[in-house]
Amino acid sequence: MELCKHLSYQRSLSPSKAVFFYKTDVSEFEPLQVETNHIQGQKCSHSEAYQSGNQPKNIQPQDLAYSNPVTIETCYVPPTVNELYCRFSLRVEANSLHPLVCSDESVHLLLYELADKYKAAGGYLQLAERYCKNILLGGWLWRNQHARSMQIEILTSDDQSFVIEDATTLTWDNWPKKESCILKALAAGMASALTDPSVFWFADITAKIQTTFCQEIIPSQCFTDHVARGEASRQYAKVELPDGRNAASFNAEKVGAAIQTIDDWWVEGSEKKLRVHEYGADRRFIIAQRRPDKGNDFYSLIRHCEEYITLLADLKKGSSIPDNIHYVMSVLVKAGMFQKGKSG
Repeated sequence: MELCKHLSYQRSLSPSKAVFFYKTDVSEFEPLQVETNHIQGQKCSHSEAYQSGNQPKNIQPQDLAYSNPVTIETCYVPPTVNELYCRFSLRVEANSLHPLVCSDESVHLLLYELADKYKAAGGYLQLAERYCKNILLGGWLWRNQHARSMQIEILTSDDQSFVIEDATTLTWDNWPKKESCILKALAAGMASALTDPSVFWFADITAKIQTTFCQEIIPSQCFTDHVARGEASRQYAKVELPDGRNAASFNAEKVGAAIQTIDDWWVEGSEKKLRVHEYGADRRFIIAQRRPDKGNDFYSLIRHCEEYITLLADLKKGSSIPDNIHYVMSVLVKAGMFQKGKSG
């Protein structure tokens, strides 16, 4: 199958912002606020003392001891608070069953058939289990998941309630019987929404974090291209409340990135999971793990659509779905614009 001139999908997983708050005797919601601090930054970068070519600059010793006044935003748990909450919602839709826009009818039919065969083989349930693992493990809290303990509570639109008492005791491959039953039940609800356009499924997810005294919290950091004089050079994401106060938060994109960090199919036997991406972007090593020269990127693999349809149709009960098919379908769940460029 060759890509066509216009091809796009609408995302199937739509998380909200995740908001930090705490509770008091008189309030169920007190926003965790961000502070602005003025500090004396140290001169410690390589360029402070070295020129290009690793040659030392002609500077006085005291020049490296001077400080730079810096304005930054910080976020800490209030001194009297021992439990911090972070909450977001997730909408799941069956948008990967067919393209949102497709200018070639034959391509549309192939992609529709691919999703249909993948659904019949139970592929969406396997994807849902991976997404739900990241939700229940609290991966969407990023660095803040390192805590004394962490309870995850989920309420779904079909009136189900799930509670993981302490997510810090779980790992990707370690799910005791009780937690495993929760995972499977939650994944079944999500898979139903991924495969049935008539199902409208929402989840309300809340983490209760046991914090230490004045523990630092790290929300999403805002991209600041140009900072005006007097503004903080490091700024955190915030949600404004009706009373004018702000609550520290994660951007929806950061929450979604954590949920979709499921791609360990990029190389056989990998224990490292990448965020689903057309080229397997690995932010730690700043490299694309899925590249055209390897033939394992999305655009190389989607060309085998007809082959995947045949494989899924002939799949015997109990047999595993090939990893490349899981990956391709996870990209379609993520969604985006997949058409050929002008040079294509």
